[in-house]
Amino acid sequence: MQRNNYWLGLCLWLGALFFTPSYASGIPDFAMIKQQHQSSDFQLLDRQGRLLQLQRVNWQRRQGSWLGIEQVSPALVRLLLHAEDRRFYDHGGVDWYAVAGTVWSSLWGQRLRGTSTLSMQLVDLLGLGSGRTVGQRSWSAKWDQARWAQQLESEWTKAQILEAYLNLVPFRGELVGVDAMSKVMWQKQAFALTFPEAALAVAMLPSPNAPLTQLQQRSCILWRGIEPQADCAAHNWYNQRAILRLARPAWGNPNDAPHWAFYLSQYVSAQNSLQTSVDQVLQRQAQAIIQHHLVDLVKANANDAALVVLDNQSGQVIAYIGSSSYSRAAQFDHVQAKRQAGSTLKPFLYQLAIDQRRITAASLLADTAAQFSTPYGLYVPQNYDEQFMGWVSARVALAGSINIPAVRLLGQVGVDEFQAYLQKLGFDLPYSADYYGLGLALGGVEVSLWQLTNAYRSLANLGAYSAICLSLACDDAPQPIAGRAASWITQQILSDNTARAVTFGLDSALNTPFWTAVKTGTSKDMRDNWTVGFSQRYTVGVWVGNTDGSAMHNVSGVSGAAPIWHDMMRFLHQDQSSFAPPVVEGVVCQPVQFVNHVEATRQECFVQGTERAEVVLQDTTVTASRILSPLNQAIYALDPEIPPTQQQIVIKAQVTQGTTVKWRIDNEIVSDQPEFNWLPRPGKHNIELLHQHTLQPLDSIHIEIRG
Repeated sequence: MQRNNYWLGLCLWLGALFFTPSYASGIPDFAMIKQQHQSSDFQLLDRQGRLLQLQRVNWQRRQGSWLGIEQVSPALVRLLLHAEDRRFYDHGGVDWYAVAGTVWSSLWGQRLRGTSTLSMQLVDLLGLGSGRTVGQRSWSAKWDQARWAQQLESEWTKAQILEAYLNLVPFRGELVGVDAMSKVMWQKQAFALTFPEAALAVAMLPSPNAPLTQLQQRSCILWRGIEPQADCAAHNWYNQRAILRLARPAWGNPNDAPHWAFYLSQYVSAQNSLQTSVDQVLQRQAQAIIQHHLVDLVKANANDAALVVLDNQSGQVIAYIGSSSYSRAAQFDHVQAKRQAGSTLKPFLYQLAIDQRRITAASLLADTAAQFSTPYGLYVPQNYDEQFMGWVSARVALAGSINIPAVRLLGQVGVDEFQAYLQKLGFDLPYSADYYGLGLALGGVEVSLWQLTNAYRSLANLGAYSAICLSLACDDAPQPIAGRAASWITQQILSDNTARAVTFGLDSALNTPFWTAVKTGTSKDMRDNWTVGFSQRYTVGVWVGNTDGSAMHNVSGVSGAAPIWHDMMRFLHQDQSSFAPPVVEGVVCQPVQFVNHVEATRQECFVQGTERAEVVLQDTTVTASRILSPLNQAIYALDPEIPPTQQQIVIKAQVTQGTTVKWRIDNEIVSDQPEFNWLPRPGKHNIELLHQHTLQPLDSIHIEIRG
């Protein structure tokens, strides 16, 4: 009875198919289907049109590019037709021989054969008709599918039908289309698929997620249907490896700019590809330079680095390295990550102060021990080497990255005013000035390498700022936010190798054989290391550190990020020069002499109206002997889990020449050395510096030890 019902339904279906009028054309245009095809990967091209990166943007399916039928392996096409539609080129959408065979099998109670042609399957892939529901397709749905297939055949060529099918059919898992299948499973182009590889691909079509053993059996039958002597067993291992590659990157992805591609994909929609300004050659060279230097830096617990190269005039991104290929967190983008800025913000403070005519490059600033009262307590800045130089010119203070003069200068400029200027430069500083305090002068704020490099680009453009350009063409003209004269003078200071020699020496990685201006920075506890600088054409920013924020070991700006910056600059300028910018309007350069100060007479440049021929240090008296450490009113807390000998406090004095001293703590003489280590004990203590012979107090402080 069931067999007769099936036969009756089939006859009714055939009758309906013959006698029902054709649909009005609702078949989509082939060219439109091809044009609307969206790869699951966003293609990033370099400035020359070369493929830089494929960035996954569609996580519902994994689909490659649309391939023409001529780009598909003949072996795959042959096996597909052999397995799914042997009379593909002879029927008009419905295979009547297959239908007749099904009728005959139904009459005799035999296993039913499939009657669905590639055209009928493509109808489902295109979303035409009623489609398949859960379970067996109804007769009305089969009739609907067949009529759409006939209509499709009347409007599309056989080659178009076959091409569309291969590009839209699911293979296994999330793989859709022949391009994704071949590049992921077999790591090759679709035209290079062999018979055994194509057999496994075709074997997936009836049941894409079938067990491997079932797929191997079916693929062997298909292959031997074409090549009877095929050795299936020899390819079982290769089939297994292909299935295991489903999570691997597709073949042909150069993976040159993964972080840049991901960053851009957030701003680009409804596009399969984008040509960007990054240069593939420079990108690869930047990664190679980073890898070369990290081999040595890893010994100092510096495991990662990031780099950005910007074109000064256009703002285009020429290179973008978010992390090294050796990174423990390779997906993390350190270009966009917020880290403590260290001393890299100092140039903008000096630029602002010079622009406001508060100082000149020849002004003398005090580099002496200081403590500043803040709403949160005493702020006691220290220099990198924990030493003091006394009076230094602003040129030496900035070029040598001396901390104390910068903090004093910020006190003159004002934290709120400096914060406002940094915000104009693109830094994200959302809190009030009180939150940042005087520590803003020494980089006590988190910034990204992206923001920092573009801020230096503004300095390279003589105080004109514009956002970074994300494409090959941008219309944003830089807008002046600082004076050209002050910016030019700041440039000159940052390019002065002699002025920075007091800190970095004459032969450091900051010195290049062509004109550059550069600044380093190291955050607290050596967690972040920066070098940012520019030439006549490019601005290069480099960060070195660890993703987890762990401290590096004795890595400074000149030994960590600077060598990477230096080598990148050398590569950028291997075929082009970089010259110092000419003196701009509003700058006056003339000799200046220092009186009662150690700096030699030199040619100095001033904002017009602030120039002077002589700088006199009025305070020439010898500083009296005094206590340098600890600071007055300091509070220490002892840790019971740390041995007492490891918690000694350094007692240190500045002593005038010819004077000998003694130390008295709580009325007890404890030492006659200018510096010694003291084992503290809980309580409040009075520390006195005495003249050795007269025992007259020269200085005294009070501290508290909490146990």
